[in-house]
Amino acid sequence: MKSKWKLGLVLSMIVAVVLAGCTAKQTSDTNGANQANQTAENAENHDHEAHKSAEKAPQVLNWIIASELPTADSVKSYDTLSSSQIEIFAEGLYKIDGNNQTVPVLATGDPEISEDGLTYTIKLRDGLKWSNGDPLTANDFVFAWRRLFDPATGAQNASTYFNIKNAQAINEGKKPKEELGVEAVSNTELKITLEYPDTYFTASLSSVNLFPQNEAFVTAKGEAYGTNSENTLGNGPFVLTNWDGTGLAWSYVKNEHYWDKENIKLDQINIQVVKETGTGINLYESGAVDVASLSGEYIAQYINHPEYLSVLTLTDSNLELGISSNKVLQNENFRKAISLVINRDELVNNVLIDGSRPLTGIVPKGIAVNPETGVDFSDEAGALVTTDVEEGKRLWEQAKKELGTDKVTLELIASDTDAAKKTSQYLQSQLETNLPGVTIELSNVPAKVRFEKMMSYKFDLALGGWTGDFDPVSYLNLLYSTYEHNHAQFKDDTYDALITKIKTVDSTDPATRWKDMQEAQKYILAKAPIVPLYQGASNYLIKSKVKGIVTHNLGTPLEITRAYIEEDSAK
Repeated sequence: MKSKWKLGLVLSMIVAVVLAGCTAKQTSDTNGANQANQTAENAENHDHEAHKSAEKAPQVLNWIIASELPTADSVKSYDTLSSSQIEIFAEGLYKIDGNNQTVPVLATGDPEISEDGLTYTIKLRDGLKWSNGDPLTANDFVFAWRRLFDPATGAQNASTYFNIKNAQAINEGKKPKEELGVEAVSNTELKITLEYPDTYFTASLSSVNLFPQNEAFVTAKGEAYGTNSENTLGNGPFVLTNWDGTGLAWSYVKNEHYWDKENIKLDQINIQVVKETGTGINLYESGAVDVASLSGEYIAQYINHPEYLSVLTLTDSNLELGISSNKVLQNENFRKAISLVINRDELVNNVLIDGSRPLTGIVPKGIAVNPETGVDFSDEAGALVTTDVEEGKRLWEQAKKELGTDKVTLELIASDTDAAKKTSQYLQSQLETNLPGVTIELSNVPAKVRFEKMMSYKFDLALGGWTGDFDPVSYLNLLYSTYEHNHAQFKDDTYDALITKIKTVDSTDPATRWKDMQEAQKYILAKAPIVPLYQGASNYLIKSKVKGIVTHNLGTPLEITRAYIEEDSAK
């Protein structure tokens, strides 16, 4: 799942050839005749070249992903899969580039920030348009952001952006949405007011949730907006087509109204949902698709292949606990026992075998470094999550006495992809073997079903993922009591106070903020309301003819929007 953040990609290349015809004027002398013959020959050659150009194959990328698309509504997007697809047909003020830097997209440059750090003024490009030709203005951001915080919308990531002035009060129904701290000064100037200074706010403006929306179109579609391609409108490099809302295939075609269309080389991207790794590889080997995802034993098979690519991501994979809906999981000793008996090294090295690394805390490696020492957050924290089977068994014995039972049956919900199936089966084996009396029933379902179950807060165990942004608090926020993605609905006043202090009082004191974030992670993991498993890596085979793909550690691993098919290969 995906928060702010939140960390998409497209391909392109078409050559237009314009030929001028030639006219020969015949004369009676030999030189004139030769000149006329030469001119006619040149014209014939030009016609031949024009014919060859017309026969050139269009630039088409055939891509696969692992699950169905949950939503195309940028305001309601709450997972990395939806974000990766929305980023193909829509975009916002900024984006994260291949060097993990925030760069302008619809904005003309960096924000102008007031001295107190509370006001951001941003200029938009002139002449921006929606894919239907409507003008795109600063008012489209105002509309989208008001809709994000409107409680009637039910946007699951709304609280991520509560730093925008009055956002929380609006989302809680205490103030009208018109009082949100965002203003269209003109069609091309946006002013944003914050509750408190935020070093990472500019980066957060790259989030899908803060993309603009066309008020007239969204209002006309009502609840149907973003549920299929006919009810979706974007402003990005491509236009979403042929998506019925539930199907396993859809397409994107080049957006002729896109502001940077000259640098978009692809004419079309075809998306196919392929859940089985072996099936994807077969399609790749046959030439039917240009990419295949790899996991497990397939990585060892293809790791030396010239078209192999691995990207370590900033995504956590966690075993999430339905604490609020299951009294057994409200027992702290039992929760600690679950975490202690899972061998994360064995999981990543013998089961996943995909370049993932064991998680030793909530915050993955590579997010941020100490402002004074330059040491990575994860390295400084040390191993806060470990494996100790004997201690886990001891705590399970204690928990059984406290619970008054020797047997516990829990359902583990996971997606129906290869990697999720393997991970859930491994967890089932570890828990049932090391904690006698515990029975784990597996339920592998489409990603959308898993998301919905987790957001209902009525589940036992769930295999979940999370991608924050470059601020460690975007990961620590997962256990904040009122955060929508606190699926455990875990509540701890001390932890809440720490997170609130980090977000507010500490905002102008980087050293203290860092210290408090470290303390918060250590404190909450001692109570085991979540079980960190591994920091994911994404592994692919990508056809060598495909050029221009940008890799990201944060957000969507592969950005394909400005990719292209090498000319000789496209013929």
